[in-house]
Amino acid sequence: MNSVTVDRPRLYRGLGRFDVISLTVNSVVGAGVFAMPAGLAISSGRWSLAVVFAAFLVVALLALTLAEVASRFDVTGGPQYYAQVTFGPLSGFTVGWLFVLSSLASTALIAQVMLDYAAALWPSLAAPWPRASAITVFMIVLAAVNVRSVTRGAGFGNLLTIAKMLPLGLVALAGLWFAGWNNIPATEPRQPDGLSDALQIAIFACVGFHVAAVVAGEMRDPRRDLPVSILGGLGIACLLYLFLMLACFGVLPDTAASALPLVDVAKAFVGPAGVTLMAAAAIVSCAGGLAVQMLVGPRYVYALGAAGDLPRPIMVVHDAFRTPHVAIIWFAAISWLLTITGTFKYLLAIFVISRMLAHGSTSAALIVLRRRKGPAPIPLPGGVPIAIASLLCCAGIVLTTDWKAVRDVAIALVAGFAIRAWVRWAAVRRRIS
Repeated sequence: MNSVTVDRPRLYRGLGRFDVISLTVNSVVGAGVFAMPAGLAISSGRWSLAVVFAAFLVVALLALTLAEVASRFDVTGGPQYYAQVTFGPLSGFTVGWLFVLSSLASTALIAQVMLDYAAALWPSLAAPWPRASAITVFMIVLAAVNVRSVTRGAGFGNLLTIAKMLPLGLVALAGLWFAGWNNIPATEPRQPDGLSDALQIAIFACVGFHVAAVVAGEMRDPRRDLPVSILGGLGIACLLYLFLMLACFGVLPDTAASALPLVDVAKAFVGPAGVTLMAAAAIVSCAGGLAVQMLVGPRYVYALGAAGDLPRPIMVVHDAFRTPHVAIIWFAAISWLLTITGTFKYLLAIFVISRMLAHGSTSAALIVLRRRKGPAPIPLPGGVPIAIASLLCCAGIVLTTDWKAVRDVAIALVAGFAIRAWVRWAAVRRRIS
């Protein structure tokens, strides 16, 4: 993105450390937690907990590098902004475009998980046409809410995320009570690429820690609070996930055989009412995640348009509601299409590839910024080796994903570069004429 100096009000710095830790926890704990127990038990069998720890390690490496790089800045933007400052406008666009791709895939993934759990309460939603109709109506409502007002969109998302934490916390506590190492699945991975698939599911459940950096410009003391917020929020979410997995293994005779393990655990505790409670919590959690995606995702698109990297209509603001309605409608339409046409495994691969490449840029930025500007305000001990390790992890994960998804992400990047080149060429032609 181009750096443009304009006179405009500064963002209000009202977010404290607790606010941002809560934001990180809410961002990380979403649809992934409901998809993870069964997905890991099926894909990785007895290696399920090892896969969880591996995902924690990869995400922790990425979060540590993000914490150091973020301590150099006190502005809103996150990884996209860091890439722009460190490597130039084209790199900033690349990371921004990757976040658009991963947000679209994430929205479709969350929608599919929400429909799976909704089918536990309304079995008709397991059929293709009712399923497609339900997500169509929900996407239209969500887009309309966000088009009408950004505050309504944020408030809707906050309302939908509150109800998820209590039932998840109770099941996690059950994990402490019932957990036993002898209850871990005894089966081997069912497919040659089972461990790779399981790692992708676990990473999908663990990412989201970068949102703290995106709102740094609205924090009271970002240089002090940002690293603690990123690592503290991620640590809380990871402990919750570990205890939930242990609860499933401790309570259920065969987690891999359960389509909705957390629902079955709740049913074991409180009977049929547990099914309703946990299914409702999953639906609410996923709906909240979709609301957040619909709020944030179109802003990635709008920011690229405002930087002159996408066609000008994408950054049109509604005259009455003052929202980027074109970007919102575009994002909702593509997300809807991916939801009803894409398989979970394919969408997961698209998400993981895009997000690993985007976060890898921050790890690379740590190395360059240390050489260029010296130590960061909050230096990471062993920062360069950790950054190199995180880059190797990102490369390894991308190289072990579905090559069809790698190809499609590459095609999407080439398409993005072509659109950007055409938009900038057309801008030059307009100025000349």
